[in-house]
Amino acid sequence: MIDVKNQKRIFGIASYFLIACLFVVNAYSQPPDIEGRTLTLEECISTGLKTNPSAEISFQNLKAVQEKIGEAKQGYYPSFKFSSSYTYTTPSGSRASSSPDSYDARLSAKQTLFDAGATSNLIESIRHSIEAQEYDVKKTGLDIIQNIKIAFYEVLKKRDITGVTKTALKSTEKHLEQAHALYNEGLTPRSDVIKAEVQLSNARLDVIKAENALLLAKANLAAAIGLPVTTNFDIDAHAVNGQALDLPALKDFIILAYSKRPELKGTQSRVDSAEATIKQVKSGLYPNISLDASYGWQESNFFPDDKKWSAVLTVGIPVFEQLTTKSKMNQAAANLNRLKATKAQIMRNIELDVTQAWLLLKEAVERLDVTKKALEHSEEDMRVSEGRYKEGIGNILEVIDAQTALTQAKTNYVIATFDIADAKARLDRAVGKGIQEENK
Repeated sequence: MIDVKNQKRIFGIASYFLIACLFVVNAYSQPPDIEGRTLTLEECISTGLKTNPSAEISFQNLKAVQEKIGEAKQGYYPSFKFSSSYTYTTPSGSRASSSPDSYDARLSAKQTLFDAGATSNLIESIRHSIEAQEYDVKKTGLDIIQNIKIAFYEVLKKRDITGVTKTALKSTEKHLEQAHALYNEGLTPRSDVIKAEVQLSNARLDVIKAENALLLAKANLAAAIGLPVTTNFDIDAHAVNGQALDLPALKDFIILAYSKRPELKGTQSRVDSAEATIKQVKSGLYPNISLDASYGWQESNFFPDDKKWSAVLTVGIPVFEQLTTKSKMNQAAANLNRLKATKAQIMRNIELDVTQAWLLLKEAVERLDVTKKALEHSEEDMRVSEGRYKEGIGNILEVIDAQTALTQAKTNYVIATFDIADAKARLDRAVGKGIQEENK
């Protein structure tokens, strides 16, 4: 397990880099050079939050939504337009004496004076959308942290299992030597030697499988960090031990998840955005007032003596647009109801996520005690079986069975140890920890 001191270090670093993803333009960077280095869990997480492509995708989505604010605020400011044109008309009939040339140039401006809250509600809707996207960035960070932690613990697990298989291989080689010695002394049959040789071959196969599983686990960790899977690096296991922990009540974790999960907060922001959208669409039912002004000329000469200006106060009253506006309002209301139902569904999913993670952690803690006792019994059985075989009162099958049981017991103990760390990482993600207040 990870002690409290290391937890604070890990999640403090995680908080820093997740906040950086929100406010730094170049949140994504090229993979750092970690070839041949030994990384701690903290370093893996900090690197992953900078280099994992998912972080960049989420951050760029946030930037795209943030830019919509400037577009929406245009409704508060006047718009200016300069236009110029030239028209040539073929003289004919009564117009033969008039000039065929017509020049038009003017500068026009338009300012919206009243739009029934359309612009302000649009801006409010976008701001809530930005909040929702910020929570999506946090969700992405939590996912990256969880994936790195799980992959990190998987590497440690596979490394320890590889060590178990290599230890078993050495023991099997020793048993084969004993079988040869006893056979040469005439104390055991040739079949004992053959059985020991078969057992040795199986032990070598187990080592090969374990070593390849370790390489695959390292590749998965590199991918979780955002590095090329061929990157050669090692990891430091100082933060993990085989101690159990006190598990708080399930209800406490569910209540905590309600207040922390970014998915739930993001959905609430989308609900708020949808409510603002309804108000913005509803403004189409009311009149709008705008001021139009222009200055320029339209004459047969390019440089006329007289220039004209105009100012128009326009009041737009929607008449036939009522049906269209009401249809848009119904669409926005349906979207709002959908988001409210989505929020309820997310709450149920959160409850299920927390429950599953809590049960996994509870099972792993319980399995640790059982596997520890099984390991102690297997080690005793191994000592007894080897002693009996040395004295010539046992047979090779007893030793093989004891060795198989011991290897399995060691493997189960390793799995249970790292399953606790794995389940703790899943529970932290289910609750929404990893951004701030991790250990409160």
